[in-house]
Amino acid sequence: MRKPTRTTTLFVSMSLCGRILLGLSAATVATFAIEPVTLAAPKASKSIVVHIEGPNAAAIREDILSFIPETLEVVDRGDFSKALKGAGQTKPAGDTLLSKAQRKKVLDRIRKAGKAVNAEGVIYGVSRTNKKKKKEVHLVYVDENAGDLAVDDAVPTAGSRDDRKKALEELLGPTLAQIAPPPPEEEKASEDGEGGEGDDAGGGDGEAKDGEGDDAGGDGGGGKRKRNDINSALFSVELGVEFVGRWFDYSDPRTNNLRPYSVFGQPALSIAGEVYPLASTDIPVLKGLGITAGFARALGLNSAVGDGDPISTTYQRINLGLRERLSIGEASQLGINAGLRFVTFDIEAPAALAATVPNVSYTLFRAGLDGRFPLGSVALGLGADYLMPLSSGPVYERFKGPSVQGIGATAGVMIPIATGIEGRVLVEYARFFSSFQPEQGDAYIAGGAIDQYLGLRLAGAYVH
Repeated sequence: MRKPTRTTTLFVSMSLCGRILLGLSAATVATFAIEPVTLAAPKASKSIVVHIEGPNAAAIREDILSFIPETLEVVDRGDFSKALKGAGQTKPAGDTLLSKAQRKKVLDRIRKAGKAVNAEGVIYGVSRTNKKKKKEVHLVYVDENAGDLAVDDAVPTAGSRDDRKKALEELLGPTLAQIAPPPPEEEKASEDGEGGEGDDAGGGDGEAKDGEGDDAGGDGGGGKRKRNDINSALFSVELGVEFVGRWFDYSDPRTNNLRPYSVFGQPALSIAGEVYPLASTDIPVLKGLGITAGFARALGLNSAVGDGDPISTTYQRINLGLRERLSIGEASQLGINAGLRFVTFDIEAPAALAATVPNVSYTLFRAGLDGRFPLGSVALGLGADYLMPLSSGPVYERFKGPSVQGIGATAGVMIPIATGIEGRVLVEYARFFSSFQPEQGDAYIAGGAIDQYLGLRLAGAYVH
């Protein structure tokens, strides 16, 4: 009775996931086809430069980019660096920029480079340790006007990342709000003369500048999504190399045909992705609901018994599911996920060994939680899964009354590299524990088995 029940459960689970994924795919097409204006950059965009030098420069720049209004385009770092060298600034500005008596030439060169890349202004920062041995970043805002600088102050960088981002936004926010063009909907309202009573009903000009007033309009809240922000990304893609291991062993074995297995350090190709079709809307629950998928396969894996000939072996893992993304505070994130996982480990053994190798073909229902938490300039990722086998494969079919359960865990560090790009170091672990009900005289007798998988993944990811 066990096999028909698991088969029925598998078909029901796959059918349900398939219908949900089909519905979300249709929503994705509709989002792009019906609301192209929401996803397109505003026509009235202006450009700005964000250039930071010194320790931890990349992370500080990412913090600033996270709150720059969407109607301001950010000039490519490489283009500005070339323009800066062309203007005569071939070395880092350093403390010269902080000295009001010495920095005129440096400011002139920054101003000239900003004009060369058609930028409205340049946010230029110097990250350093000051005379009081405290870490800070001193920021100036340089535009075409040669008078007093709109921004000329330091922000401490030694505290938490959330505190640093808050301080940076308090310093730069008012200036950015002044130069950023209004969203297209606000411009249209002004042209049509709807600024009076309509503004009062919608919450006033202040809300429109923050992007909150737009959420109530036909846009569906598209202005709220921050490009390249993990908490509101439309999609993300990860590609990496994983070094995998497997350990299979029996508990209380009684017959001589029960063979353990172990391997570690085998390279595998890994690719994974997430897409949130309704991320640009303001629909509760659905805007954070995403489709997840992942694939990993070992390259050139072989197995052997003692000094015997190598035997071709397949290790493959496929994930497919749904994930609800929840923001915690300004930067932390909680994920609730569910779906299917398919794990295959198949040793193509000859007939004499085929009945002893621990081949498995797990079809798993997976449910769990994961979280991402900022830790200085990097982020810490943690996750835990419950893995319920719907089918388990050949090694378990040899025993009477097999009962199999599984758990999984993930931990890793995400390191920002450039806008929307990060490096990831992840450790993923899965453990399946089983018990059997053998009887005297059975061909295979053991109390149970432990099947463990470990993967160390080095990957790069793009977050849109």
